[in-house]
Amino acid sequence: MTPEQIILSQHGNSLRAHWPRRAAERLFIGKTPAQVLALVPQLFSLCGHAQTLAARLALAQAAGEHACASSSELAQLKHETARETLRRWLLDWAPACGESIAPASLSALATARTPAALAALADAQLFDGARAHWRAGTLDDWQHWAAAGHNPAARALHHLLHAAPEPEAQLVRLPDAANLAATLPDWLRPTGPVWGGEACDISALASYQHALQPLIGTRQLSTARLLARLLQLADSLDDSLDNTGTPHTSAAALGDGALARVDSARGALLHLTALDGDGRISRYRIIPPTLWHAHEHGVMARAASGVPAPEARRRLLLIDPCVGFTLPPDTKEPAHA
Repeated sequence: MTPEQIILSQHGNSLRAHWPRRAAERLFIGKTPAQVLALVPQLFSLCGHAQTLAARLALAQAAGEHACASSSELAQLKHETARETLRRWLLDWAPACGESIAPASLSALATARTPAALAALADAQLFDGARAHWRAGTLDDWQHWAAAGHNPAARALHHLLHAAPEPEAQLVRLPDAANLAATLPDWLRPTGPVWGGEACDISALASYQHALQPLIGTRQLSTARLLARLLQLADSLDDSLDNTGTPHTSAAALGDGALARVDSARGALLHLTALDGDGRISRYRIIPPTLWHAHEHGVMARAASGVPAPEARRRLLLIDPCVGFTLPPDTKEPAHA
């Protein structure tokens, strides 16, 4: 176990989550904005572009400058989201749903450095070469596609459709930076971020919940999560910047600093900062999506409570925290070769 893992521990009949997160952003204190922007990609290899963009927007806003993402930055953000979603499918979600992945697919991901190459890989792996047609479908269409089982993603979805119902999730699509800044004391608590006083889920499922409401209503949340990420992937591979999948980015002033909000693969990433009189960083805080999900009584703790270890692990992998996790020591994990 490393300090960066989320620890799920047994408390009565339920689990609680604890993430002893190392706040790497403490290294920013006393540095100039230029130094911070050079340091961010070195510290955050996962979703590095989203982290860098959020830092740039927050620091620009704090300095009183125009803070807006360029079309090039948005395109890079979509590319990063697509790559990360494909990586998670190949490494974790497919195996967790009983689907084997050929080593050649992982090699193809490693060498897919352009949006076109990523799109080709996704089309072959997930969409049967008909991504636009798949994306234009309805929930009924996707369920028929799953039942047909022509590829691993369809079979995984069909498998999840027969899983046991899960605890309800408080799904929230976070508002823009201006609204977050205006309500900061309401949602940023010492015990972790909450919305409406409750631990919530700000993942891709929150963004695509309207299309997936029937699954959410019957608490087929793992099915809905996988579908939401497939929808997010299809939208991220759309090369236009005016579709429904264009990532949201915004920045707003705080009383003594600034806040930036940037959509990442796992949900809304927030950076909060302030500058001193010399233009150096006096305060910096990063709130990744996983911090919402790893709340003591949050979606991870609820999803993993009261089910066998393999089911708990699969649910957690589909929630997709940005770090590893451990289940209680007395929980029997499946054997690994």
